[in-house]
Amino acid sequence: MISGLCGRLVRLTGAALMIAALVGPVLSGRAALALDPVRTTYLEKCGGCHGIEGLSGQTYIPTLRDRIGTLSCTPEGRAYLLAVPGVSMSLIRDDALMAQVMNFVLFDLGGRSTPAGTRPFTAEEVRTQRGHPLSTTDLPAVRAGVWARAVACANHR
Repeated sequence: MISGLCGRLVRLTGAALMIAALVGPVLSGRAALALDPVRTTYLEKCGGCHGIEGLSGQTYIPTLRDRIGTLSCTPEGRAYLLAVPGVSMSLIRDDALMAQVMNFVLFDLGGRSTPAGTRPFTAEEVRTQRGHPLSTTDLPAVRAGVWARAVACANHR
């Protein structure tokens, strides 16, 4: 019985070595990607809807990648970013962490859409805006108006 078990282990080990020999060279050129706490929080709390790279596709949920920074062109758009339900009612209750996540969204995901000189969000700004969450029964209409004014601002810079 022991010799049969040893034979199975040898075959299993041999198979594992074969897989490692085949897969190892493919993976050796790539280092594992370690995410910092801010990106991890974005992925856990926001990425399910907005996409892991800020690309939500053709849905009700806005795409963030290379677009979201446009909203920071106006004070109204900047406040809107912190007042939308996904932010104002987020499970990210730590204002400093939320500011860091929003800065990741604005500067990293927003990329070229974020105007030069845009100031980062602060914990105090997050705390203040959470006290004034967006209240509407027609979020798409509100978003469209805020977006149109931000785009007009960005086009005049």
